[in-house]
Amino acid sequence: MLRFARLLCLAPWALACDPAADSGSGAPRLSSPPIAQGKADSPLGERPEIGVILTSHGDIDLPEEIEPYIKSAFQKNVGVPLPQWVREPLTEPAYLLSKQLVEAQYDAIGPTNYRANAQLQADALQAALYDANINAKVYLGYNFTWPFIDDALAAAQADGVQQLVVFNKGAQFSFATLGESIDEVEHYLDAHPEWPVSGVAVRQFSDDERFRALLAEVIERDARAAFPEVPTQDICLLVASHGLPMRMINDGDPAVDQMLDVVDELKVRLPEFPLYHGFLNDDFFPGAEWVAPKGSVVAAEMRSVSCPAVLMDARLSFTTHHRATLYDLDVEAREILEEPDLQPDGTLHPLYQPARVVLAQQWDAEPAFAALLRDLTVEALAGQGDLIPLAVGQR
Repeated sequence: MLRFARLLCLAPWALACDPAADSGSGAPRLSSPPIAQGKADSPLGERPEIGVILTSHGDIDLPEEIEPYIKSAFQKNVGVPLPQWVREPLTEPAYLLSKQLVEAQYDAIGPTNYRANAQLQADALQAALYDANINAKVYLGYNFTWPFIDDALAAAQADGVQQLVVFNKGAQFSFATLGESIDEVEHYLDAHPEWPVSGVAVRQFSDDERFRALLAEVIERDARAAFPEVPTQDICLLVASHGLPMRMINDGDPAVDQMLDVVDELKVRLPEFPLYHGFLNDDFFPGAEWVAPKGSVVAAEMRSVSCPAVLMDARLSFTTHHRATLYDLDVEAREILEEPDLQPDGTLHPLYQPARVVLAQQWDAEPAFAALLRDLTVEALAGQGDLIPLAVGQR
């Protein structure tokens, strides 16, 4: 059920959705850390002064959500190279064209549990803010499915929030992710001049030393936990991140350069591990050239050198498992990495040793990641960090 929801959610137009969680495939995956539960009331017993909005394209779980999700993505995604007047009559044909492919991918991965796992992340951040005695509330809002960004903002307005801090659920900035979310936030604020609120968006924290150190730390931790008896030099890391069509990159979208810069640093921080990187591209859409190398191509390269143990990790640009990680990595790349060695007669080679492949957990309720988001929130409120002021009443 996924392949074409991503044609519209991740295709040349839908450049990058965000992550989603455990699927029902039964393939080896590391379990998430203990859930950090948020508290119900402000530590000060007051209505929240600060609203932290975590945004992304979102993801779905149920078959009946496919049609509205695809249509919403086609209508709203800023990456679609079509004017709105052209999109309107093409929405229904686009959905019908995608339906079977999307259903087939969801059949392969099962429910993504995206909303549930994103809520764990919000709860963990909420708990970290409350533990620091910060009078803030965390809201989730998505571009293409419920709860929409407008829903999150309406809730914040009803709660009496006076300051907003907006994040993309990913460390990098793309015009197709945070850029799109900022546009929706500002449209809402324009439509509600009665709400006396100010705010900023955190453009990116991909270059933050704390993020880079934490990413290297959790990758090493999870690799050693997954393969405790395997020598480090025999544990291959497949670090994956969402890709973009080349036309977006050529137009100045910085996300890919930000991702590659982190990959270079990971190789320095984790020198004992053979580390590979690939993009999760929806390059089946005709006419679009996507950034290379694709994750499945990198998996084939790793297969050719017979990596005995592989940890697949997507925390570089995703914060919750999503169709892109659950299908492109945990189905397509896994099938390549686990492909058996056959003899010319089709029988299994007597020396064949199957690769052990594990999909790493996502950030989800990771306490250290929640603490990082808390610190970035506090800094943003103080005007520190890579920030984009929200244009309130200026559009």
